[in-house]
Amino acid sequence: MARRPLVWLEAAAAVVTAAAVVLLVGFTWQASQPTFPPPPAAHHRRRPPPRAHPELYPPAAPLLDLPAVSLVANSPACGTGPLLLVLLVISHPAHAPLRDAHRTHASWRALDALGVRRVFFLADGSRRGQPEYPTLPTAAVLEESAAHRDLVVADFQEHYRNLTYKHALALSWPARFCPHARFILKMDDDIMVDVWGVVELLQEGLAVNRLGTVVARGSGTLSLDPQGTWAAGLVQQGLRPQRGSGKWQVTGAEYPGNVYPTFLGGWAYLTTQPAAAAITRAAAILPPFWIDDVHLTGTVAGAAGVPRYALNEHYTLLRAAATCCLEGPLRSVRRPGGPAAALCGLLVAPSDRNVTVLEAWLRAAWACHTRGECPVPRPGSCPPTRPHYAVGTVIPLA
Repeated sequence: MARRPLVWLEAAAAVVTAAAVVLLVGFTWQASQPTFPPPPAAHHRRRPPPRAHPELYPPAAPLLDLPAVSLVANSPACGTGPLLLVLLVISHPAHAPLRDAHRTHASWRALDALGVRRVFFLADGSRRGQPEYPTLPTAAVLEESAAHRDLVVADFQEHYRNLTYKHALALSWPARFCPHARFILKMDDDIMVDVWGVVELLQEGLAVNRLGTVVARGSGTLSLDPQGTWAAGLVQQGLRPQRGSGKWQVTGAEYPGNVYPTFLGGWAYLTTQPAAAAITRAAAILPPFWIDDVHLTGTVAGAAGVPRYALNEHYTLLRAAATCCLEGPLRSVRRPGGPAAALCGLLVAPSDRNVTVLEAWLRAAWACHTRGECPVPRPGSCPPTRPHYAVGTVIPLA
């Protein structure tokens, strides 16, 4: 019995030591994390919590012709400091593997070092409506939101015919929740974007020639003002509505014209805060059309007077062109052709929802820009990479 006090003392010392170790590890881990606001608390639809960043949950408001749209989840990703770029990624609740690929291979830390933030935009996928997609309970989306703090989820139904609403929500989001980002990149979650190359392009500054094509700055070009009103991407001209059958069939009642206006492909395009605001204002008074890029970057942008410039040479419409580039031998290069020369001159390519290809593309882009280890395939060994060299909004040059 005489040893009992000693045993208790030894046990107490062990507990204190263990607690100290846990606290030390916790403080060390916390100190290693980037500054990031806590996640929003779990909550019910249409009933935002009164705590945990209540400013992220404004009252329900109109969105185009929808009378009242609420946010089921919102993201504090932008914080309060200055940013170069915010990525607005249109996603589907069932596309968690694609979102995770972006998070892993273009991580928070990697984007933070570039002055970039990324937010995914979703709608309510808990109701049936799209046969090709499974339904997903709202609770699962809220769990993902709490874990990653990068989801913006609206309460209208998820459907490809509602993409215009999601696109419009994305364009309106930075004005309120990320006003200090200088540029905006709207993109889809299955599109591969060389974010490092885009950042270098923005840091160098964009210029356009008389035909509205983005080119190297020099004589006969106009430098684009970061605070100006413009957008740049894959300019599409002369496309016609699909009058036959299929998912993308458009009736004459839906779109009476025979040719779509010139627009930017919704895969990925750059714009400024003033341009996004101008498009958002004009969209609020024009009747919506369900093919989102035709409507918002075509009809609406035209009505709002937003010029759209061509970055077509840095896009490919073929996944095979991108994968062929990645299969080229790695070489140490200085990329004298500029930032877009990293991955065979491409900044944007489709993944066709292939997570493996998306991951490989992002890994290659990171290695090329940070280590100078770039894939260099043999000339002529890959399929043609460039879409039609369309011209953008023609500008007068002195």
